[in-house]
Amino acid sequence: MVFWFDIDTSQIEMVATTKDRTRFRYKGGPLRFQVPRGLCTWGVNGYKSFQVSVSDPDFIQWWRALEAQLCPAAGSAASGEGPPSPPFNSNLKDSLRIKIDDAVYIFDQNSKQINPEVREGLFRGQELSCLIDVDSTYFYNENWGLTIRAYQVKTLTEGIPDGGIPDAGNDAQAFPDSPVALTPGVCAFLPIS
Repeated sequence: MVFWFDIDTSQIEMVATTKDRTRFRYKGGPLRFQVPRGLCTWGVNGYKSFQVSVSDPDFIQWWRALEAQLCPAAGSAASGEGPPSPPFNSNLKDSLRIKIDDAVYIFDQNSKQINPEVREGLFRGQELSCLIDVDSTYFYNENWGLTIRAYQVKTLTEGIPDGGIPDAGNDAQAFPDSPVALTPGVCAFLPIS
């Protein structure tokens, strides 16, 4: 897996699928990377998303540039000139908004896969590290935005997240130094040096 700063944005492929949607690929696969870890104050909300605080100024600057690169591919700004077509709903305000569903791999602080029910309040007060997919653009309620989905979430706080039940049938091991393809149940988070 790669960190956000390892992404070569010139290698991102943009494919228009409809007039309101553009999908993204990176070197033939999903546009997937690890974002800086942060605190999830409120946990998962009723819209099946959560927010992780982000204070790294380099990441914030990189994210803004990524949004500007990806959003002009949608709608009338497809020429790539100028900022994203207004109005634009950024996923990064004081925190990064990330969608979550039942297909997300969730790991505890020991890189052991757990299977909590994805419900309101999950991850409340937890420090998290996330691997995300930047999947596509969307146009909803007269706003453009990016679809950001969690691929893996790792809690860095002691104890199992609210509602988490260990999966006794899985002996997942982390492989922090290996760029091999992801295997279901294997924690792919890279340590920050």
